[in-house]
Amino acid sequence: MVFKSLEQVFPIIEPPIVVGISGGVDSMVLLHAMQEKGFAPIAAHFNHKLRDESDQELELIRTYCLDSGLPFRSASGDVRQFAREGSYSIEEAARILRYQFLFEVAVTEMAGAVAVAHHSGDQVETILMNLLRGAGTKGLSGMQVVSIPNAWHETIPLVRPLLDVSKQELIDYQLEHNLPVIEDLSNQEEIYFRNKIRHTLVPQLEKLTPGFHQRLLQTAQILSAEDQALEYFCNIAWKTCRHSQGASYIQLSREELLDYPIAVQRRIIRKALKNLRPDYLELSFLQVEAALDFVRTPTRKSANWVAKVNLSQSPKLVVLSTWETDVVKNQFPQLLDHNHIQISDQGEIFLGDGWYLIISPVEYTPGQFDRTEIPGEDFLVWMDRSAIMGNAVLRSRQEGDMIKPLGMGGSSMKVSDMMINEKIPAPYREDWPLISGKDMVLWVPGGRLSQEASITGESESLVELKFIRRKK
Repeated sequence: MVFKSLEQVFPIIEPPIVVGISGGVDSMVLLHAMQEKGFAPIAAHFNHKLRDESDQELELIRTYCLDSGLPFRSASGDVRQFAREGSYSIEEAARILRYQFLFEVAVTEMAGAVAVAHHSGDQVETILMNLLRGAGTKGLSGMQVVSIPNAWHETIPLVRPLLDVSKQELIDYQLEHNLPVIEDLSNQEEIYFRNKIRHTLVPQLEKLTPGFHQRLLQTAQILSAEDQALEYFCNIAWKTCRHSQGASYIQLSREELLDYPIAVQRRIIRKALKNLRPDYLELSFLQVEAALDFVRTPTRKSANWVAKVNLSQSPKLVVLSTWETDVVKNQFPQLLDHNHIQISDQGEIFLGDGWYLIISPVEYTPGQFDRTEIPGEDFLVWMDRSAIMGNAVLRSRQEGDMIKPLGMGGSSMKVSDMMINEKIPAPYREDWPLISGKDMVLWVPGGRLSQEASITGESESLVELKFIRRKK
């Protein structure tokens, strides 16, 4: 079964192929099977430095590759620091760093693909995780055997050739070929969301309805095919709805858009944003619904949406335009009197011209960090409550303002530079509202949150800050 799965995928991919190796059963079987079938694997291992056994795993893989005549590449990184800076869970931070490394190796080696060893059990867990977090047909279809483009590269495919292979088949193969392995003991720790799914939910569901595992995989195959069909019809609808398009705007026929079923409407909205902001990957259900609510309400003429994209409409056309080109009057919050306004963890502040800052507590229990979906919008942010208690103020920009943006390793940058980088329209920068602490800016709306106000696993309580404009 292992060889059959490989033979269905790799003959269409040019060697060499980078293989992500952890030292566990799954990846060691994949590496061995690929070498046996002559698919020119390059073993690549990322050392997360999270456990005492990490260096031992590295040496096991290095020795195996040397003895087997396989090329080997490795790197390491500080996952915990990366997680803190980006407000990621440890799981997500490790995944991001690992895949970044694998695709860097693929580019350097001019590889035809990156292969990873997800099997059918991983697929079941992924589908359940997506279901519990809230997902459409794409999420409930699970992982694809070949993903191109993917989150890591436009042209190098991410390949999962073992998705129809069970864990037991991999164990049997490993024992038959006496492959050295070292198991990650953290896979047994139920502090991680996936492990709770694996060790608690899946066994209970299998006990409740025997055969659940296979039926869920079949359901995912059905949804995957239906998702492809829906995407096909969406592409046809896109040609009908799209009135005109430029580098920084898209005009849609309002009547044509609303004539389509809601499933197609949602996909057209997503496709429009993808055209304008191809790097924006986190469009949520509620954000899509907000755009469609706008379109369905003809009395609304303009609104700021997400990813620095404005919505505007006439009776016939809906226009999505980026901030760089279309500066619409009253489109952005402005603090015209330049006062310093003390803020607390709850309440609202009037800025002028119909704009308000709403501050409200977030329902959150310490320890929920790994399971909390943190929203990210231009004029809405969640932050650690402790960051605003005592000295935080709402004010406009001052000369020399600095911020430590998330994702920059604790480095500081000028707020004026961030405004330029984030394409905040120049006419609005002088009166742009900021949330500032005692010594440094905590949040630039439309820009970035400071590391000093970010949510981490140690956060005890959260607040939401949101700028909205109300009709007069």
